Amino acid sequence: MSGVVLRDVRNGFGRWGGKYDGYGGSIKYTDKWAERSVDGGWEKWGDKWDENFDPNANGVKQGESWWEGKHGERWNRTWGEQHNGSGWIHKYGKSSSGEHWDTHVNEETWYEKFPHYGFFNCYENSVQLRQVPKPSEILEVPKPSESEIQQVQEEP
Repeated sequence: MSGVVLRDVRNGFGRWGGKYDGYGGSIKYTDKWAERSVDGGWEKWGDKWDENFDPNANGVKQGESWWEGKHGERWNRTWGEQHNGSGWIHKYGKSSSGEHWDTHVNEETWYEKFPHYGFFNCYENSVQLRQVPKPSEILEVPKPSESEIQQVQEEP
């Protein structure tokens, strides 16, 4: 499993990752959250989701969004989707505020079977990587002559 852990200067946190089996199966996830000081207390919120599919488009997507107030009040919503490749998706979920759903919809399954972000994308988005000279841009350093090599070897 590959992944990244982040923390930014605004007290934001997160991680994400994915694994591709090379045959069309994939596992992906993300989890991000943040907090801020509000009138002497802390407010926090976040969301996360994951998906797990086999090469035949059978799989599950599921997630949660949440919030916590400075006085301890809380809210959350969870959801999920079951995909079986039939053209029908089972969607379900609920929240702490009373929402709930459980339905089947006529939709095609979509998920990333193969990585969509490759070397070219990394290269285009990395100033440091673009500064590395190409082999054709590197000047050949002349090799020292035999007398220069002997001179260096003889010095104490």
